[in-house]
Amino acid sequence: TFMQVKTDDGKTVSFDVDHVTEVVFDTTSSDHEYVDLGLPSGTLWATCNIGATKPEEFGDYFAWGETEPKEVYDYLSYKYATTKGQFLESITKYNMFENIGIIDSLSMLLPEDDVVTVKWGFDWRMPTTDEMNELVENCEYKWIEFNGVYGAKFIGKNGKSVFFPAAGFRRNMNENSELIEGYYWSSSISLELEDNALLLYFRELGILSNFDIDRCKGLPVRAVRAKK
Repeated sequence: TFMQVKTDDGKTVSFDVDHVTEVVFDTTSSDHEYVDLGLPSGTLWATCNIGATKPEEFGDYFAWGETEPKEVYDYLSYKYATTKGQFLESITKYNMFENIGIIDSLSMLLPEDDVVTVKWGFDWRMPTTDEMNELVENCEYKWIEFNGVYGAKFIGKNGKSVFFPAAGFRRNMNENSELIEGYYWSSSISLELEDNALLLYFRELGILSNFDIDRCKGLPVRAVRAKK
């Protein structure tokens, strides 16, 4: 069952009310810096990560579908999982596989589980895999050092660019691959590996979209919005 809600800027947002949980959205903060890379879809990319104030800052780390950072990133602490001992038993939301729980046919984040929408307002959201593919396919990729931080520079055909720091990821309580690799969540789960979600991955030697990793791991997030 879907419900439509009008936002302050006149847009209509649809919610699957059968799966909505109680959540408070920030409807006052849509004034975040972004770059128009001249992409075919017109998608605008934020200039820094969620929880950061500068492009080179790592920002916060989030398990996929969670909206707050935390100290430990594993399935014992993951919002949408049950465990047996230390091991994953089932996925309780966003599941397409019979062997790992009840199928709910949700494969993309709903607004109440999208950390970008929750923290930055309805204008903003986590990028889809198509938007990540578009970024990779329509921009020149360079591995650079920016203000002392290594990461990926995406240069659009219009000459404008956006920088993603190689912030690595969080597993359990550990930091991994900082300044060596970049991992950024998309809004989609993997349709091949039961407990994984899709992401943008890069390192000095190259870049991959539609890469996947365990949903319980903590990754940084970069926001997008539609062209005004």
